[in-house]
Amino acid sequence: MGRYETRSLERNNYIDLIQTVREGYTDYDGVKHRPNTQLATILILEANLGCRIGDIMNLTTESIIDDGGIYKLNIIEQKTGKRRNFIVPKPVKAFIDSYIKESGIYRGPLFDIKAPAVWKQLRAVTAYLGLDNVSCHSFRKMAACNLYEASGHDIETVREFLNHSSTKITQTYIKRSDAQLESAIERCVDLV
Repeated sequence: MGRYETRSLERNNYIDLIQTVREGYTDYDGVKHRPNTQLATILILEANLGCRIGDIMNLTTESIIDDGGIYKLNIIEQKTGKRRNFIVPKPVKAFIDSYIKESGIYRGPLFDIKAPAVWKQLRAVTAYLGLDNVSCHSFRKMAACNLYEASGHDIETVREFLNHSSTKITQTYIKRSDAQLESAIERCVDLV
């Protein structure tokens, strides 16, 4: 998507983006973009599973295994060649099952488009919404930031979730926006 630093999505931008993709829109040049459940699903899964876009695109009906009532994502990462085997929350598994049923998928790949098509469609919707520095990787970064907050700022948990080799790499994912920093600073004010 060009040479710039991809940022994490804030929740309100994420909601607007997914809703716009699901409903469809007409851009400023008059080009109509139909509702796109497949694209919305890809982006939602990236934001919730923390996987790279290539790994999301390679998901199949066999990628999630039932380990005694606990669902696990069992894939080999495309970029690193590392095994990624971690728990898939039940709501995410239910979301995937619903998508599979609605799409009429019985076996094999969940998606019939390639990553370049996702990038192109994402570029169009982010331009329409006026979102800068957003790429497919923004959703992985969002997953990292959300887990960092939910874990009480445990960077090791996030490192393990993203399958990074060091926390130094993970730190680049959890940069906070100026507004978030200002809000945190204001919460710390203690004028006795």
